[in-house]
Amino acid sequence: IKFFDMLNMKKIALIKFVDGPWDRMIQDIFYKVLINEGSFNVTKLHDYPKNNDFFDLIILCGIRSVIKNNLDAKRLKSSCKYLADMGDSGLDSRTGVEDLYFYFLPSDKKLYKHYYYLPKFVDEEHLYPEQSNDKLLTIFIDHYKHQNDKEIKISYDAIFKVFEIIKNSNFPLKVFYQTSKGVITNPKEPEIPKNNLKQDYKILPFKEIAKYYRKTNIFFPTHRETQGMVAHEIGACGAITLLQEWMYPKSTLHQFPHIIYHLEDKTIDFEKIFNYLNDKNRLILNREHVLKNVGIKNFSIHLLSIIKNIF
Repeated sequence: IKFFDMLNMKKIALIKFVDGPWDRMIQDIFYKVLINEGSFNVTKLHDYPKNNDFFDLIILCGIRSVIKNNLDAKRLKSSCKYLADMGDSGLDSRTGVEDLYFYFLPSDKKLYKHYYYLPKFVDEEHLYPEQSNDKLLTIFIDHYKHQNDKEIKISYDAIFKVFEIIKNSNFPLKVFYQTSKGVITNPKEPEIPKNNLKQDYKILPFKEIAKYYRKTNIFFPTHRETQGMVAHEIGACGAITLLQEWMYPKSTLHQFPHIIYHLEDKTIDFEKIFNYLNDKNRLILNREHVLKNVGIKNFSIHLLSIIKNIF
């Protein structure tokens, strides 16, 4: 019976064409969930399948991989029964040959029947509270970025505002800042890319950047995210995010502990935040808040339900 079951296991390929942090994490977490379920034969690839390979399902690990990476859709379709792509929104009108499309932003509406909502997830294994007992707050500042030329000014204003708030604070702070040289400590000013480049920062392996996340009390985003995960990841470490409302999608704000501030604000009461966070139970409660919304368990239930329904 076991041999018969193995012969009939559905074959799934998880393919990434870009070797970025998000693409790697997507591939690894999908693999872990699917292989642990026990009903699937799962393969991880970093290119098109070989000519003689055929899968019941190919899942493209990335964001709109077919469109963004100009992939050969016919070649992919010839290697599988079902092809799954993924992206940010259920209202994304860019559709092609995919049979399934996974989207990660919560929404009451979706454009097409083959669109399926998947809750985002964080890597719980490497994200947990590890803050020091020092009488100071540790802050993590995101790197500079803009999505398009129209956002250059608003992103400039945002990151300079963060540095201004920190400079005006009398409360003892320790600052981590992500730059082109990696994460530096207690910077004096922001690093702005030359020639209006969208971003200029050193991408660290996730296990390394997670060490900084675990020590963080407060996270400051600096730009607009289409589906950003850093607030969730640092939130899983017990921290709280301070952001302007436009920085993260409104539909995701409930998923992580946060405080909204405004561009005209001169200072932030860091002492009040310190007293709020200065309780180990608070860090655990913040973590539980995040995992309830974007934990692996919630993600697994949704993913397995969708795939089993398709098969």
